[in-house]
Amino acid sequence: MVVARTWLVQQPKNRLGSPLVWKPVMQDLVFSRTTRRSEGFLGDPIGATTEERFLRLAGSELDRAYRLAGFLLGDAHEAEDATQEALIRAWRSVGSLRDPEGFRPWFDRILVNLCRDRLRRRRRIRFIPLDGTDALAHTRDPFGEILDRDEALGLLDLLQPDERIVVVLHYWADLTLLAIAQRVGWPIGTVKSRLHRALDTMATSFGGRGGRR
Repeated sequence: MVVARTWLVQQPKNRLGSPLVWKPVMQDLVFSRTTRRSEGFLGDPIGATTEERFLRLAGSELDRAYRLAGFLLGDAHEAEDATQEALIRAWRSVGSLRDPEGFRPWFDRILVNLCRDRLRRRRRIRFIPLDGTDALAHTRDPFGEILDRDEALGLLDLLQPDERIVVVLHYWADLTLLAIAQRVGWPIGTVKSRLHRALDTMATSFGGRGGRR
């Protein structure tokens, strides 16, 4: 089976109203850190504060991270919440980041782990929508609309959370298997086996619906 790649370019507009959502809880943390301007990579002794450096790095990744969360979760509101929570967690652990070149994989790992937790909770807790509300929600949700329109993407709901993560990171984020392994903290053999199992599940279902393999 060849997974359709048309979805790689169908990226909904970011629904967040600003380049970075800077919540009060993050602002409170700033005051406890700005006095340590020379500590860690983000504390620039030349003049930029930790907050400014973090804003610059995170702001450049926010839209991409939001879209990644959207395809992992299939829901725009959950994607916003996950991205916001990832920003807060990243800020709280910003002292562990030493290399600016490593910001993207470092932040992705935080975001993917949060999305993974949400996917697992979703499988344990089933919400039963009121009549008509589920369809109405999808008409307003850019990710839901894309998943509904694209048959290959719709098959993501058949996968286990870890399988879905590997498929999205490989085919949407266009990451190599080694890069995926680094982001999720799994051996590359585990990444390969989960991708293989996911594609088998999708191919079997797609073939059962009369699709071509």
